[in-house]
Amino acid sequence: MDLCAAINGRHLLSFLYDGHQRIAIPAAYGEHKTTGNVVLRAYQTGGTSSSRPVPLWDLFLVEKMTNCVILDEIFTDNPPYYTPNDKHMVEIYCQL
Repeated sequence: MDLCAAINGRHLLSFLYDGHQRIAIPAAYGEHKTTGNVVLRAYQTGGTSSSRPVPLWDLFLVEKMTNCVILDEIFTDNPPYYTPNDKHMVEIYCQL
């Protein structure tokens, strides 16, 4: 899955995470500052979550994202409250 292609092309993503189907706007992809895990900062716009109502911002462990598909649907505006240079990432591979 080329998450940078999704971010650069401004495509929505669909994926399964912790048993929940999710639709999200990918915003930043990189390495977590303290754990070193590869993560995706995304704004979930559809699907479900066990912790909070959608829409919501979250940091997803890429290794836990399954059935990930880059959708044909494109977003034009950045998601609400988007801030570049995510402070939780030590290295950012790509971002909006």
